[in-house]
Amino acid sequence: MVQVLAAFAIGGLLWGLWILLWRVPHWLVVASGAIFPAGLLLLFHAKRITLALPPSVFRVDLWLAFLSLVVGRVIYAVVKTSWAVILGRASPAIVAVPTPLRSEMGQLLLLWAITITPGTIALLVEGETVYVHCLHRPGDPQDLGLSRLIGLLERLWG
Repeated sequence: MVQVLAAFAIGGLLWGLWILLWRVPHWLVVASGAIFPAGLLLLFHAKRITLALPPSVFRVDLWLAFLSLVVGRVIYAVVKTSWAVILGRASPAIVAVPTPLRSEMGQLLLLWAITITPGTIALLVEGETVYVHCLHRPGDPQDLGLSRLIGLLERLWG
């Protein structure tokens, strides 16, 4: 029963993110997003996935810290990217960022947080490395400011 609730909760979270990314609560967007919880429940019942969640996933304080960090990164990136557009200055690059995340859900949330941040797109996770296309070439991969985000995701998903 707990795993069914977990499947529904994760599907509901993905459904909510789907609506937020479209930025329009139109009935077609809401209806098409329903595929996330329905699909997870079907995969769970077909025994194609298991949802053994670590206890840290239920810590609301970690989720609030993660979401506030992502919102802060987005606000900062909007200002920085807007300024680059106004000045016509950009130095794009693909950067390899090492990550100790082992959990697939942790990696997925990291890719999501990178991709929704203006000026960056997560391209690929390969082993212990995340490849990120960024609008502003950092001097060091750690300059992307992902260490706190990765630390939170490690605490959440292990």
